[in-house]
Amino acid sequence: MNISLIPYQNEKKNVLKFINLFLFCFLSFLSCSHLIAQQKVAGKKQNKIKIIGDTTKVYYSYILNPTRLYQLDSSLYEFENVDATWNNGNWFSDLGGLLATPAFDLVYQPKLSGGFRIGLDQFHRYRLFKENVKYYHIKDNRPFTDLYYSQINQKNNIIRAEFAHKFNDNIYFSLQYNLTNQTGFFQHQRTRNQNVGVAVRYFSNDKKYHAYLNFITNAVKFENNGGITVDELDNADVDFAPTIPVNSYSANTRYNFTEVSYAHFLYNNSSDSSGIIKAATNEWSHKISYQFNRYKFFDNSPPPLSDSSLYGLATVNPRGIRLFVRHHLLENEISFRQAIGGSLSSAPLWVKAYVKHGWNSVYQEPVSFDIHNVSAGIIAQNNPQFKLKYRVEGQITWAERQLDFFVKGRVGYDAGKFGYLEGKAMFQRYQPSLIDRQLYVSWDKIWDNNLGFQQIQELNFGGSYSLKKWGFKAEVLNHTLSNLVYYDSLGVKQSSETVNLLQLVLKEDLKIWKFHLDNQVVWQPVLLGQEYFRVPQFLFRHNLYIESYVFKKAMLLKVGATFSYQTPYKANAYAPITGAFFVQDRLSVSVEPRIDAYVSFRIWQFRFFVRAENLLYFDNQNNYFTAYRYPVTSFVVRFGISWRLFD
Repeated sequence: MNISLIPYQNEKKNVLKFINLFLFCFLSFLSCSHLIAQQKVAGKKQNKIKIIGDTTKVYYSYILNPTRLYQLDSSLYEFENVDATWNNGNWFSDLGGLLATPAFDLVYQPKLSGGFRIGLDQFHRYRLFKENVKYYHIKDNRPFTDLYYSQINQKNNIIRAEFAHKFNDNIYFSLQYNLTNQTGFFQHQRTRNQNVGVAVRYFSNDKKYHAYLNFITNAVKFENNGGITVDELDNADVDFAPTIPVNSYSANTRYNFTEVSYAHFLYNNSSDSSGIIKAATNEWSHKISYQFNRYKFFDNSPPPLSDSSLYGLATVNPRGIRLFVRHHLLENEISFRQAIGGSLSSAPLWVKAYVKHGWNSVYQEPVSFDIHNVSAGIIAQNNPQFKLKYRVEGQITWAERQLDFFVKGRVGYDAGKFGYLEGKAMFQRYQPSLIDRQLYVSWDKIWDNNLGFQQIQELNFGGSYSLKKWGFKAEVLNHTLSNLVYYDSLGVKQSSETVNLLQLVLKEDLKIWKFHLDNQVVWQPVLLGQEYFRVPQFLFRHNLYIESYVFKKAMLLKVGATFSYQTPYKANAYAPITGAFFVQDRLSVSVEPRIDAYVSFRIWQFRFFVRAENLLYFDNQNNYFTAYRYPVTSFVVRFGISWRLFD
């Protein structure tokens, strides 16, 4: 199915119209801000200005540790970042610079694995998980609404909305909605990602019993063009992106995930004679959840059997190609947590033990089977207010014919003005995912590695030193992977030698008066196994901006620019059927330096930004690639707003 796209020439005219409209609105806003400034009153001491407005502090917790509270950030720090290569301090990249397409990490980050897994995780970054749902704690039980909207144009936008209300001391309700809709600038490139989350929390009158009910659904619709048909774009092609040939005009991916979960906790807190509730020292919990995953890839007009450049071994049916997987998971967990030397939120040590059972019912067209996982684990750590901070955890899982396990820990010491020193390590062994081990396409078996593949083994260790006062952090990490499962143009394989990766990460946030320069540099050479594992060796990101209160402190204004660059490397290609990124040796992707300029401001709980992206496009007239044959968009202007309400 072809879709209507906006030509680049018309897009540039729309951008100029938008800039004029924005300047008009912004100047109008400045005139109104003078009236807002008149609402400020002078303090008695040193004639300082007192900022009038809603300064309610918002705290939240997660279901993994309900007794620990975090404060919600309302600053302008990285508020303007709607970037397909950067998110919350993590480097990643996706297909063509869009914000909901399959993504992969540019800086390797180990992830805990174990037990039965389907795979097909290319949309994992955009999913909403119950572990990420925030439970807000707001003074005076005030309703809380957080709204966010960002767009390039009407066909490329992001919507986020969150509502939370504590009706009384017992009942809390929240609703979360996320929508990312990206049409893109090349043919057959549209992506639509939608998440909905509903949460209900109940506290008993004596605060001994807590219950959490969650409903979460994720839906992705992805039109995958397989990339453009050429390795480079010349200047003439760039201005006519909708006319550039692509590898597929009919490939589609549909992914749906739904989860219903119920978790309840029993605490041993008590009340004294004055009615003050004493903090609990132990916690019993039970969690039960049901998950439904549905993954479908289909191409009704695939290339002929003689052309296997797009689907490789899976080019099995000229009438259509189809991969369908349905997965049901019913999971139960029982745990006990005990504080030693204090309460759960203040003790120098608490220990948690748990057991978990998972029943997996899988239909991998055309076969069906059931898998049971049994896990047991233990966690020991202290609370964050102590100078010596530590956490140790481990888990073993019986999955099919093998025993998966992991052990990880970290220890740090806060020396105050002398900085914070931390060391950490993780060792794990786990089986490859289902898609790695066996694959069926259009009812044909493409590969069966159930007996041939061994468990993957991973060892990660390193340390860091940071000085919060100076915004400095240095981190050194080493990652060793044995029996790594990787993909190439022919399919899936397991490495015959060990992969070893060294990482050095330096961060420095400088501040002189009102000027800020935030820097991050990453060096990650692949010491062994370059033929199996590809990442850029150097990555640079710098953010120069000025931030200050203006209009008698009625507004917090931030103006700046970001510069990012990564050294050329043989970037991964993308396999549309399995959603895997695979190594390729045909092209070394040269990534052009990128500069984005932005303006953002905050008034009370309202925030706004406008950002001009990829300014160097006007100089080099070139679209660099994020993945093999997936070029980014050229110059665009993006704006966004955020508004938090307490009514």
